[in-house]
Amino acid sequence: MPDWPKPMDESATRELVRRIQTGEEAAWTELYRLYKDELLFLTRARLGPKLRSALQSEDIVQSVALEAFRELQRFEVRGPGSLRRFLHGLVLNKIRDRADTYSAAKRAGAVALTDAHAESLAAREEASPYSDPGYERLERALAALPDEMREVILLRRIEELSSQEVAERLGKSDDAVRKLYSRALARLALLVGDGDGG
Repeated sequence: MPDWPKPMDESATRELVRRIQTGEEAAWTELYRLYKDELLFLTRARLGPKLRSALQSEDIVQSVALEAFRELQRFEVRGPGSLRRFLHGLVLNKIRDRADTYSAAKRAGAVALTDAHAESLAAREEASPYSDPGYERLERALAALPDEMREVILLRRIEELSSQEVAERLGKSDDAVRKLYSRALARLALLVGDGDGG
C-alpha cells in the first residue's frame, strides 16, 4: 500500500500558521517544504496528461504558494487536516481557472502546440519534479489505473471526500463506491509494489 500524505498534527499546524501570520520567513520555507511534493502530485494527478502537456504543474504550485502567502494571513485552523484541505482547495481552484483560460484560448485559436514546444515539454517531463521518489511511483501507478478507479482514489484519498460524497459526485450508490474504492486500492497497491506502474 502506498504511503499517502497525512495531515499535520493539529497543534503543529496551529503553531506553523501562527509563525506564518507573524511574518516568520522560516515558517514559509517549512510550509513549502512540507507540502510542495503533495501539492505537485495533486496538481499533476488532476491535470492529467493532456492538460499537463499545455500547463506547467510547477507553475501552478508556485502560483498557489503565492496565493497561500496572501490568504494564510486570515486562515484559521479548524481541526485536523484543515491546512491541507485549504491548500488542496487552492490547487483545485487554480487548475480550474487555468484550464478554463487554456480552453478559451484554444477555442479562439490562440494556442498552437508546435513540434518544438511538444519536444520541450517531453524533455521537462523526463526529470522527476518530486523531492520524494514515492510520489513519482504513485503517480505512475495511478496513471495505469482505469479512469473510474483513479477518480475514486483521488476523490477519497486526495480530496478526502466521504464515500457518500463520492457516490453523489459519480452518480453511484454508496455501496458501489465502497467496493470500487476497495478494488482500486488493491490494484494500486499491486502497481506500486511492481515499482513500474504497469
